[in-house]
Amino acid sequence: MPKEALHRFEEAGKRFAIDPETCFCFECDEISWDVLEYYPFTSVNRICHLLNGKHDVKELEEVVGELEWLRSTKAILPHIKREDFRKEVVVEQGLKRLSVRLPRESTETAVRKKGWFGGATITSSSARDFGRDAIALLLGRSGDQKELRLEFLEEESVHNGALLADLSTQALKTAALAGKKLIVELRVHGLTLAKTPEFLEGHAISALLEFSDPEGVATGLRAFSESAPDTLPRLLKALQPDAPGVSGRIVIRPNHPRFSTAVEELEKAGFSFIELDLDGAYVANPSLDPNEMLVSLKRTAVYYAKQLLQQKYTRLDPIAPLFYRIYDGKPLRRADLSGSNEMAIDTDGGIYPSWRFLGNADLRIGSLESAEMRESVRCRFDEVGAATTGVCRRCWARNLCGGGSTAVHQALSGSFRKPHDTWCNAQRSWMASAVAAFNLLSSEGVNFSRMYGVLARTSKPSIFTLVKAAFRMTIGMRPIAEADAEMLMDWENWNTASYFLFNETGVFLASKYDREMDALHSKGMDQELLLLKRDGTPFGIVKLRPERVQGAARAWVYIHDPADYASEDVRKGFRTILKEASTSQSIRRVTVPAAAYESELQAFLEAVGFAKEGVQREALFIHDAYHDVSIYGLSTEQL
Repeated sequence: MPKEALHRFEEAGKRFAIDPETCFCFECDEISWDVLEYYPFTSVNRICHLLNGKHDVKELEEVVGELEWLRSTKAILPHIKREDFRKEVVVEQGLKRLSVRLPRESTETAVRKKGWFGGATITSSSARDFGRDAIALLLGRSGDQKELRLEFLEEESVHNGALLADLSTQALKTAALAGKKLIVELRVHGLTLAKTPEFLEGHAISALLEFSDPEGVATGLRAFSESAPDTLPRLLKALQPDAPGVSGRIVIRPNHPRFSTAVEELEKAGFSFIELDLDGAYVANPSLDPNEMLVSLKRTAVYYAKQLLQQKYTRLDPIAPLFYRIYDGKPLRRADLSGSNEMAIDTDGGIYPSWRFLGNADLRIGSLESAEMRESVRCRFDEVGAATTGVCRRCWARNLCGGGSTAVHQALSGSFRKPHDTWCNAQRSWMASAVAAFNLLSSEGVNFSRMYGVLARTSKPSIFTLVKAAFRMTIGMRPIAEADAEMLMDWENWNTASYFLFNETGVFLASKYDREMDALHSKGMDQELLLLKRDGTPFGIVKLRPERVQGAARAWVYIHDPADYASEDVRKGFRTILKEASTSQSIRRVTVPAAAYESELQAFLEAVGFAKEGVQREALFIHDAYHDVSIYGLSTEQL
């Protein structure tokens, strides 16, 4: 049997295949599973001959044809040019993240500096000067990098909140002047609860706050100054302060394999951003069995996927980013930036590849005090990652794993460049389990790019995430999914509704493939959502597109059964949707087109509160005749 180009694996009673190079993965039925045993090294005729007694020849040819189509689109088996391979091993230059552990010093002196115009009084201390030097190091070594992170490390509580607030504010302002976008982080290790819940027994608890606005720094730090929160409700409140540009997460470092219920219980407690520090678990406890840890990790991934299906949008790292890589198919060549794009500074001024290496004298790469950088040690970290590690190059999960964590490799195998065999086997099993868990989402046609944009807070929540009003509304909403393609095709074909015709691509015909692509890859800023009855049955569709004028949007509305336009429940629910859009999406003005022959739609819009604002004469040409299109407008302040 020839070597597999596409890796096949079975997980949770299902079969999957993945291209190790592009990370494109899909679920296999029996016939595609058998074909992939030979494809692409065996000719079509040979495959048909070998599998003729097991499958129909025509079906075999169809499967090979589908695989060839995927290959032509470069989704699988791309031809890698030599120059592209070189790019894989080139290290991105510039420091992105710097972690700092400030000296424990509270005494400061006021120094009067002379100047031409009277001089100035400057507050100085070794800790403050230490912090300023660290900021200078980050900005100085950042090079062309535009998005930076400065992290302050504390134990149990914030020792000097005023100093930390001053340094954070200074860093944010200095970075802005340098044309950089900086996020300041505060990581508080070793939090102790007055009464530890059973599901957290034996695990380490940390808190991580992020600041992007100088005005919110002091408020965000206040809860952790001198004494940290000692109960989960207080910690929850501290991680969600009412301050601009501040967000937080709880970090759990498992110290034993029994952590499968931790995420569920924290979610019930109200935490919306949870991180499992799996790398830290192995660094702190090298004797942990990766296979035993895998059991709880698998259960957590399945639970998380089911929660997302129920539109409960908690952010769970590192599972959410892994789901996104599986969905997006973007290879991760290097997961750990230590030494190259990340560094850390200890209290004595020693510079290390990352904060997980603090105190390891053999891997100390420089000194802040003596302005020394040991490039001979630092440059060794440029050679880590999936693209440059031999065992990783031969691993099917290399571009999902990214080569793993250098700190974990150092703890388990004694070398940051040598992955541990047992850990690698467990990691491969974890990647397979993650694909199977994510299949719970993909099989329902979920557009995970929109979902992840909300989870990662890189975009405003789309309407469907904020209309939790399914419980208080007469109608519900959800984004279109791949599984809706056939229904949407039936709705659109030969339909004269302005929803389908009065746009830049309006035609009478639509294929199932077209609608599948619309679900998987949204067009520009368009949000296309199905209107649902209480039992979840789709009965209409809405499309929303932001206009160039801020606060304005164009919407298209189509309800499949014209009788539903007159339903008071539908009208009431649509008004609620518009109200949610006005608050969550900052929409102040909405316009909707309605063709002259769409009398039911026009009556519906007027009943909701829209007013006829104008007519585009002869804007639609249908069946050898021109038709006017009326434009209805609504200011959401009226709702």
